Amino acid sequence: MRRAVLVLPFALLALPAGAAAQAPFRLPDGERMRIVAQGLGWTVLRDAAAPRGAAETGMLLVRAQRPVPAPARPGHLARTLENLRPFRFAPLPGETHLRLGGLPADMLEAPATGQPSGLPVRVRAACVYAPDRSWLLIASAPLADWPGLEPELARLIEGFRPG
Repeated sequence: MRRAVLVLPFALLALPAGAAAQAPFRLPDGERMRIVAQGLGWTVLRDAAAPRGAAETGMLLVRAQRPVPAPARPGHLARTLENLRPFRFAPLPGETHLRLGGLPADMLEAPATGQPSGLPVRVRAACVYAPDRSWLLIASAPLADWPGLEPELARLIEGFRPG
């Protein structure tokens, strides 16, 4: 039987004030992906099977953000990704519009360079638009690990449910 990972608001009491924006959410259980950190509004899941000290590992980053009104959504995900420090992207492809957890969402997938490692990674990102906040989910893995982790990362993103 599968259990869901639930991030509860009381777990956020120990976080800095800026992290209080993170709201509860659920993810399906992962075979390899485990929560390793919560802070500054981010929840970080990493590949439990990755070698200790690896320069890049499979990960899923989840963050609640301010709501994004419908007129501002086109290109929002790409602009957000271009400003994230852990990755450097070539020009990003267009976003795919879909529904995740019953909510409108945008998704894109692209190669990137992990920072500061400089290693090539694959990134799949989604922005889920709820009325009171948006949710950013960013899955990444080294290119060599992507084929083995992609099914689980896709299932985690597709199984995401706001609190």
